[in-house]
Amino acid sequence: MLQVRVKPGIEDRIRGFFPWIYRPEIASLSRKPKKGELVVIRDFGGRFLGYGYINPEVSIAIRILSFDKNQPITPDLIKNRIQEAYNYRKQLYINSNAFRLVHSEGDLLPGLIVDVYDEYAVVEFTTYGMNLFRETVISSLVDILKPKGIYEKANLTACKIEGVEVSEGVVYGKVPEEIVIWEHDMYYYINIPHGQKTGFFLDQRNSRRFVRNLVEPGSRCLDVFCHTGGFALNMKKMGANEVIAVDLSDLALDMGRRNEQLNNLSGIKWVNANAFDFLKEMDRKGEKFDVVVIDPPSFAKNRHALPNALRGYKELCVRGLKITKSGGYLAVFSCSFHVTEQHLFEVMTQASYDVKRQVRVIAKTFQDKDHPWILQMPNTLYLKGIWVEVI
Repeated sequence: MLQVRVKPGIEDRIRGFFPWIYRPEIASLSRKPKKGELVVIRDFGGRFLGYGYINPEVSIAIRILSFDKNQPITPDLIKNRIQEAYNYRKQLYINSNAFRLVHSEGDLLPGLIVDVYDEYAVVEFTTYGMNLFRETVISSLVDILKPKGIYEKANLTACKIEGVEVSEGVVYGKVPEEIVIWEHDMYYYINIPHGQKTGFFLDQRNSRRFVRNLVEPGSRCLDVFCHTGGFALNMKKMGANEVIAVDLSDLALDMGRRNEQLNNLSGIKWVNANAFDFLKEMDRKGEKFDVVVIDPPSFAKNRHALPNALRGYKELCVRGLKITKSGGYLAVFSCSFHVTEQHLFEVMTQASYDVKRQVRVIAKTFQDKDHPWILQMPNTLYLKGIWVEVI
């Protein structure tokens, strides 16, 4: 097996269970590596650190799957990790028939995402090394889940970086283009082939539930970057008098309308618009809302994009504060690891200074429990939300 030695000073981080090794941190290789090849990682003095796979063409050159010298990477290890992930989800008692089964590094399987929607599974291979285990992964999912079908989705950004051949389609059984899932007392249509991510934002389950606490009968509510209406539908369910849902995707808005009908709701105003432009227009008109939820896509795919991302979040906070009534509530989310919880607090604070509105933090929310994050790897905590009352 290919032997890799890391530079002095790197070993402490790895012994602390951080599973990434960056290309400049490699001191030596026993030979020229092959893309996706399994490796033994050692410190500069030759002592064992872990087993992983390597892609010498990317910044994160090595991802570690095992820190145990007696547990090398084998198909059985992959299957056991999937089984352990499944056992963990069962004990969470998630109030839904849809959940994330494998959350990449959060389940010690870097490069693998698996979501379950009722009797169907969706799989993503986001690294070249994990893609080489695709047959093991698929057969393991069949054995453990016994699904009616498995669909493979491609993360185009990750595939381009890693050099993974883009592949989408049914890889086992049959998968209908559309299925219905339930979450608490709500139902949602899921279009796996054409939906964002694997079909639905499962990570916001907890936040969709939490927003109900803020809505009173007769409230006026706004859901910005609404996708298929998760927040809007829950606000309407709680008796909001007026709910406006804004997104740029006609496909998402159409699905939102159908979700509204599916739940025997009516009266949501679905608006196709640029979110920034829409918020400016609401401010210009002096419109005010009792509850405003702003859940944008990732503005920071990498650390170089962070300054521009923070400017975008600051503007969203400013606009959101301006159109939230006194005594009303504003929630702003970030789904990028590079935008930290502290960043969100800072831009909200700056925005409150600019608009001269005092705010009181009422909650912080994160990705739900089926998207676990590892304390030794901050990168696994990506979704953060700050909820404030505008005084």
